[in-house]
Amino acid sequence: MYVVAIAELRGDIDAEAAPLAADLAVTAYQARLLLAPGTPAVLLTTPDKARALDLLARVRARGHGAVACDLAAVVDSADMVSMRRFRLGADAVDLEDRPGERLPYDDVLALVAAVHRHRTDTSTRTRETRFSASRAVMTSGLSMTRTIQTESHASHEERDAVLYVFRRSGSTPWILHEHGTAWAGHGRPLAASAHENFRLAVAALRELAPGAAHDDRLVTRKAPEQASVQGGAASTTVRTSSQSGMDLLAHLVALSAARREAERPR
Repeated sequence: MYVVAIAELRGDIDAEAAPLAADLAVTAYQARLLLAPGTPAVLLTTPDKARALDLLARVRARGHGAVACDLAAVVDSADMVSMRRFRLGADAVDLEDRPGERLPYDDVLALVAAVHRHRTDTSTRTRETRFSASRAVMTSGLSMTRTIQTESHASHEERDAVLYVFRRSGSTPWILHEHGTAWAGHGRPLAASAHENFRLAVAALRELAPGAAHDDRLVTRKAPEQASVQGGAASTTVRTSSQSGMDLLAHLVALSAARREAERPR
């Protein structure tokens, strides 16, 4: 499957809605809905590579920063190199739990900040049999109980700030998580919270890799969520996560950064 997206919108949504609608054979209203969430705005997902390239060319011709990719090239964040135990060296990031694994700062193409959102909703159903005096009277003692059914709901939400670290070499991206990371390696005095230590680490990486693009538009951006359902008659659990959707958006941001770098005068 191929994805086409606008990573940098030239002008406003209303100006692009009509020509985009014509390209996609949809209404202008539907085209606005594609652009409304912000950039990167995914315009098309198709198995037809020729159609994807044609749309890419049309959108770029109107001056937009459009990008396209094969979904197979998008690395799942679970498969990225995790910076759970890292150390910022003079010329590279080293991993203490993976000796020999290094990320030279001059290989850092883009630092893309985002947030993974996870939600768990659980519904529990119970049946309880109780003595009922009124039922006993009404049925002359033939039935003395009644069944009461109840249903309860519980929800739990988690947010995990992340930093995607994309590489110029095209090697597997690295990822830094706000939660579950040992922070001694960022080289600054340790802060009291994971959130503050995450912020310090991001700032340090930006200083050490000045040639890398830094993009934080995804911090407030909602991504498409995937849901899974588990359970049976007594309990149902629905888990939703924006992780995969955010992985795609971050990949598109990195493609845009690579395109800008390639077009930069030498």
